Amino acid sequence: MIKQSFSNEFVHLEINKLIPSKPLINNIKNSIKYQQIKTSIAEFELVEPILVYFDKKENEIRILDGHLRIEAMKELGIEKAACIISTLDDTFTPNKHVNHMNAIQEHKMIKKALTKVSIEKLSAVLGISVDNITEKTNFLTGIDPIVISLLSDKPIPRTTFTILRKMKPIRQIEVVESMIGFDNYSRGLAVSMFDNTPEHLLVKKPKQPIKSNKAKKAMLRLEREMTVTKEETSKIKHEYGSNTLKFSIARSYIDSLLSSPKILHWFLENEPQYLTELKKISKINSFDDIEPTANKEQ
Repeated sequence: MIKQSFSNEFVHLEINKLIPSKPLINNIKNSIKYQQIKTSIAEFELVEPILVYFDKKENEIRILDGHLRIEAMKELGIEKAACIISTLDDTFTPNKHVNHMNAIQEHKMIKKALTKVSIEKLSAVLGISVDNITEKTNFLTGIDPIVISLLSDKPIPRTTFTILRKMKPIRQIEVVESMIGFDNYSRGLAVSMFDNTPEHLLVKKPKQPIKSNKAKKAMLRLEREMTVTKEETSKIKHEYGSNTLKFSIARSYIDSLLSSPKILHWFLENEPQYLTELKKISKINSFDDIEPTANKEQ
């Protein structure tokens, strides 16, 4: 069974009780990055939460991600920080899902910030040009809301949206669903699928007619195959999850039987072969531990 690697809600913890898990680089506080973080927190408060781990053995709360943010908050006199608690003493697994801000999330953050301050002030705080901020706030223009929802947590570059915008909403959705199936969000893939889009699904008729060749047919066939594969994969995942749950319940029941001396004695006296098999089942942690019958017979 897959376990969640971090808590669902923020907790506000006292900064002076958070222990660094690594030393800061010398002179890091003089860097542009650190100054941007400090200025951003001063103007907009903490944007990304601190990732921490409760180490019960050492009786301490350890910082897994957010060392610079914590240092900046200390200098600003802030006493508490919004934190997400990791269930693993591992910076990679929970951080992969918590602290990566993609283009859409960055867009939402900037739009929200612009309701409080001018674009010139935001430019100074973030250390990026006004033109760059304008681009970040407008790049979702012409993108279907369903597409934005589908890509809200995906690592998609802004340049891909430039290509998606040239297609009508129904085609945008088709292309994005294929991208999710491929787990590829590159501009190159978007261009390939744009080139193989029927003219009636394009926002503007191309200056040069799209070629109808083997590559186009191959791409269309690949899209159809990916749709079928995605449906089959989804079905397998659902069945696997259901079977895993049933197996866990059954194994828990078997464990409870084997923990009873009276039941163990009964099996030993009456059905010793069943007892052997039940013990084997109780030792299985996942379906991967089960050897196929065919392999045993060979």
